[in-house]
Amino acid sequence: MKPLCEIVSGQVLPTIRAMVVKDLIKRYELSQVEVAKKLGITQPAVSQYISALRGKGGLEKKLMKVVGKEIRDLSDDVASGRLSQAEVIKRYCAICSLMKKKGIFRVFQSA
Repeated sequence: MKPLCEIVSGQVLPTIRAMVVKDLIKRYELSQVEVAKKLGITQPAVSQYISALRGKGGLEKKLMKVVGKEIRDLSDDVASGRLSQAEVIKRYCAICSLMKKKGIFRVFQSA
């Protein structure tokens, strides 16, 4: 059994980032460079999120059902420029906290 922090940092957070990246590119037609600047990551990281080298595609579908609204809200705020990079990180944490509250992590811990 892995510690929750290892699961979050290795699987959940990359998947959430991938979802935000894809949403920003799809709905707001931002370039990879623009997305990278807004999220405080590199353009190659954005490319890897898009091509599913980072994040887990199967997990995206599950998370969309649980925190899809929060992902879209985060994308909206990032695209509008309302959030600093530090605030984006806080929102990632808020999404993870919501997932924990909803019991999503129990699935990972029992695996």
